[in-house]
Amino acid sequence: MKSLSLISGFTACCLSATSSMAGSSAVSGKSPGVPSSGGYWRVSGGYMHRSLGDVNWATGSHSNLSMLQIGAGSNTPGIDAIGPADAFADRTYRDGYVFRDGGTAAGGDTWYWGYNNASQVNSGLISFIGGNGTAATFGQNENAEYAGWSEKLDGNAPYVQLEWIVPVNDSLSYGWQGAFSFLSSGVSNRLSNFSASKNRTDWAISYTDTYDLQGSIAPLAPYSGTMGGPGILLTNIPGSRVSSQVISGTESVSGTNEIHSEFDVNLWSLSFGPVLEFHRGPFFLTASAGLTVNIADWDGEQSETLNMTHVISGPPGPGQVGDTTFSSRSWHDRDSGTDVFPGFFMQAALSRELNEKWTVNAFGRYDWTGTVDVGAGPSTAEASLSGWSIGAGLGYRF
Repeated sequence: MKSLSLISGFTACCLSATSSMAGSSAVSGKSPGVPSSGGYWRVSGGYMHRSLGDVNWATGSHSNLSMLQIGAGSNTPGIDAIGPADAFADRTYRDGYVFRDGGTAAGGDTWYWGYNNASQVNSGLISFIGGNGTAATFGQNENAEYAGWSEKLDGNAPYVQLEWIVPVNDSLSYGWQGAFSFLSSGVSNRLSNFSASKNRTDWAISYTDTYDLQGSIAPLAPYSGTMGGPGILLTNIPGSRVSSQVISGTESVSGTNEIHSEFDVNLWSLSFGPVLEFHRGPFFLTASAGLTVNIADWDGEQSETLNMTHVISGPPGPGQVGDTTFSSRSWHDRDSGTDVFPGFFMQAALSRELNEKWTVNAFGRYDWTGTVDVGAGPSTAEASLSGWSIGAGLGYRF
């Protein structure tokens, strides 16, 4: 691995510098604050801004079309009162009747009929309206989208660093460093990835039965024939039957979900590795690399609510008001854990001596850490904890 090769080479360079110092006498003329022999400790502290990888969240949903419920409606022929169109029957209509008389079974005719309005007669035919059939038609729509989102983890982290520095000459030192930092960070998002609706239209069915007057002139309306007759004859079976439908009511339900997702992590990082320093006057450049141990205490959560609106209305007309109700369903899913990730780092720092004890420094660093996998109910996420850091602080030599 290329990065591990860099660390191995860097460590070998430090060991070479150690051998050179062991074979020579103490070097004089050090920069301010550097002891004339041996090494010294330096402790530093400050803040760094850590910019980790992305949290890639694939949002799933509990909501589905089956959760939207409407009634089954009614589907009936509704011809009990008017009888079948292809057999003899006693037929009661809204505007009259056609019953069987004593001779219907033999010849099919009857004088036992009546009607209410002159408008029912037209061109030698007479029509009756009746029946109370029902029908229901349905429709539905669903929009379920992929709703992935991504956001970077970042935040400010306090750090402390302890170094053992051994001068080699006026411009070169080597040593070891250990550092500790703590980052608390989190991301969140709100979205909707589901909407749907169902509807039902109810229909009232009526029938128009038409009979042939067989060349006779209908008596003036209103007319009521009797079982005993006599009277003008009609065939008891209608010559035609035509159905018609009008809307008697509607029912609909619609739903839209709301999702809130969040991921939080507390990250403790402990690192250790060799150091090389290059001095020039009061300034010095430090390069370091090494291994890290990262402890991630993380939590991923998703809350979802499906909001539904249910409307029932009667036949269309002026001032029609629907019966509207509201309801909802909710879910909460969570996944959490504590993981330990080994890793490694590379760091470069620029420092300036304020006096023989104190220094001010700024640095840049990259950490290769690990990835957290989250499963929160129907959703999954991947959070990368590797990334860049920049920081600044004060150092003290002793």
